[in-house]
Parts: sequence; C-alpha cells; structure tokens
Amino acid sequence: MSRRVNGANRAVLALLGLLLTAAGGLGLAIGFGAFGAARSDAPVLPTRLRTFAADTPWFWWAVAAACVLLALLALRWLLVQMRVDRVQRLDLTSNDQDGLTVLHAGALTDAVEDEVRGLRGVLDASAHLRSEPSRRLVLGVNLADYADIADVRRLLEQQTVSHIRQAIDEPGFPVDIELRPGQHAGRGLR
Repeated sequence: MSRRVNGANRAVLALLGLLLTAAGGLGLAIGFGAFGAARSDAPVLPTRLRTFAADTPWFWWAVAAACVLLALLALRWLLVQMRVDRVQRLDLTSNDQDGLTVLHAGALTDAVEDEVRGLRGVLDASAHLRSEPSRRLVLGVNLADYADIADVRRLLEQQTVSHIRQAIDEPGFPVDIELRPGQHAGRGLR
C-alpha cells in the first residue's frame, strides 16, 4: 500500500474511532444518570422521532439510498486497499532510441534474490520494485547467526547493487537494503 493510502486510512479510522468513543461515552453517561434520573429511564429516541418512519412514506427509500451510497463508498475503500505500489514492469527505453524495452519486475527480483541467497551467511532474501515515493528496489535479507554482517553488506553494496544498476542501465538506481541479523536456520522464514 502507498503512504497516501496509509495516511488516509489512519485519519478516517481515527475519526471514526473518536466518534464512536464519544457516542459510547455519552450513552454510558446517560444510562448511569449523569444527566438526571429521568433522562436515564427515558427511551433513547423521542416519540416524534420514533414515529417519523411510520408517518413518512419516503423515509425507507432514503434509508435504502443512504445504505447503497455507504456500500459504494465501502467498496471504493476496499479497492483502494488492494492497490499496491509494486511495479510490475520496468520501462528501460531511453529517449534516444527507437522501439520499446520492457523488463518484467519478476525477472529482475528473482535474479537478485538468487544472487543474494548465494552469499555466505544469508538464509533468505526478498526483493520488490516499488513506485512510491520514487521508483526503487527494496531488498530484505535474513542473515544467519554466524553471518559476518559487514562482509555481507560490503558484497551487497559492491556486487549486487552494481549488478542491478548494470542490468537496467541506470547507474543511480536507488536500492534499499534491510539486513535482518540473527535468524536461525531451523526457523521458518517469510
């Protein structure tokens, strides 16, 4: 998921949480008699409001329309959640060439993962091309207890990153590397 979607999720869910907390707190306060004993024994909705639905023929049509609108908004939110910032294809066409050169992201990430798994002390690796905030490769490396972290880091920076940049012919292509030391060979890895 992108950062923008994550930020919107946090804001909407925080606002919804605050509203529900306030409504629940108000209901508890009324029920425990904070606004007087008469109010705590009274029905939640006034009589006029309770009979409004029966007296107004269009009320249930409005409720149905509001429910459909709410369902469409929920569907839109769900579709946004499913959108990811992973790149499926990398356009390698330079401006001074005719034609089109496209590299499937899986081909690059699989090759990177295989190369990294071959390093001494590496148990597993995962690579993904991302598009936000800028196009880059994210590489996660699980290291064994016995791994020489400095040596693995040096090999990643000098060999793997240079191979990536050479393969896509982009010398400044950003590569984020996350080293996760202290993994055990017997434990299941992601």
